[in-house]
Amino acid sequence: MGKRMYYVFKIIMEAKGKTITSQEVLERLKEYDIQVDIKTIHSCVHRINEFFYEWIGDNLILIVRKGGLRIQKEFFEDGELQFLCDSIAFHQDLKSEDKKQLVLKLLQLSSYHQQQRLVHFQATEKSLSFSLFLNLSNIMKAIENKTVLTFQYINYEIEAYHLKEVPSLKGNKNDQYILSPYQIVSQNNHYYVIGYNEKYQGRLSTYRIDRMRFIQTTHLSYQDIREQFDMIDEIEKMTNMYTSTLRDTLQLECDHKLLRELVSRFGMDIHIQKLYQDHYLITIENTPISEGLIGWLMMLQDQVKVIAPTALKEDIKKRLMKMVSLYEDVI
Repeated sequence: MGKRMYYVFKIIMEAKGKTITSQEVLERLKEYDIQVDIKTIHSCVHRINEFFYEWIGDNLILIVRKGGLRIQKEFFEDGELQFLCDSIAFHQDLKSEDKKQLVLKLLQLSSYHQQQRLVHFQATEKSLSFSLFLNLSNIMKAIENKTVLTFQYINYEIEAYHLKEVPSLKGNKNDQYILSPYQIVSQNNHYYVIGYNEKYQGRLSTYRIDRMRFIQTTHLSYQDIREQFDMIDEIEKMTNMYTSTLRDTLQLECDHKLLRELVSRFGMDIHIQKLYQDHYLITIENTPISEGLIGWLMMLQDQVKVIAPTALKEDIKKRLMKMVSLYEDVI
């Protein structure tokens, strides 16, 4: 897309009226030192439509006879754009400046009228000492080029009643970690990199990318030991607290009002048996019995009761008794 096409596209997308006339486009183009005629504008619109047609299956811009030009079909559906903007705005590992820049890029493919239909949520301003985008870009390039990375991995200390970032000193050389990166995975709204750190021979290492600082490439020899592992199994074990090698049939007693929560977590493939009044016995086959599951069940407090497996029920009872003991001297 050349300069003239770009600014014709930009002007039409930014038009606040339902349509914008070709003459108005001509006048706006002068602001960008572009001198053309009406025929050239229509030629640009035709080429813009050709450019976008394979993506959206329709003409982006409609030429209305004696009426002007208007956006006929958006690049994103309203719901798609709303979802993307919200996902960016509320991502906990993104700097405020990175969020703003990414949303602005998205909105360049959205008309003024579509932008007015969006619901703009005000996300909490968050000042971070790193750029997730920069970290991801550096690691992705290193994986592609099979390049070794060095970085700091942060920890926290308390200073004057506030948390302070400090580099971990458990690296290969004090605060310097050395990694041959293999794969990036996303879990629980965080990104992780899996690779080989020769300090831990015979196994893979996983690092949360939002905790990595000063990522740099080195000329050290890249070591690839992936063939020694089932990578899918390793990813599950190291990054997903909601999966486990231990699986069993989970049975829960709960009130009818909790069914929506259960479906949200386990899907529709659950067996339901009525017990009494609005209470039901829920059975879910082949469920990972993990820390994540236990935490979720305990969060529901007295709204749910574990019936099976027995080991899980006993584990939760012990945890509850331990919690009670913490408060026994608090009256």
